[in-house]
Amino acid sequence: MIDPITAFATAQAAVKGIKAAIALGKDIHAVSGDMMKFFEAKDVVQKAAAKPKGFAQSDTAQAFEIVMQAKVLADAERELNNYMVMSGNADLWQQLMVERNRIIQQRKVEEILAENHKKKRKEEIEDLMTWLIAGALILLLLGLCFWWLTLLTGK
Repeated sequence: MIDPITAFATAQAAVKGIKAAIALGKDIHAVSGDMMKFFEAKDVVQKAAAKPKGFAQSDTAQAFEIVMQAKVLADAERELNNYMVMSGNADLWQQLMVERNRIIQQRKVEEILAENHKKKRKEEIEDLMTWLIAGALILLLLGLCFWWLTLLTGK
């Protein structure tokens, strides 16, 4: 997995590549690779922003960095949207957004299901351990009872 700093730089480089291609009059197919790089890098930056950081930065500095990177990437995405609309590919942009939202929604559902499965599995293991410990205690008590009965009967 790429780190957020590299991802942010990758996103910025992809935007520069897209702008250069647009300036040269390239069509949507020529910039599709850079657009994919941009969205992949943007996703990495957004995921990193959602994770809590250590104590390396103050809370305010961390919030400022996240907000500024998010603003830069949102501005870049708006520019890409404008390019798509101006180049006559507004429907393609709309399809892209619909598909992205569908994928995000599907990923969230899968994450929730995985988390629920993980919790259920943990509960099953805890139940199994409880039963094993209870069984071991019962066997220990039975063993002590038999031992005590053999001492009383003297055999």
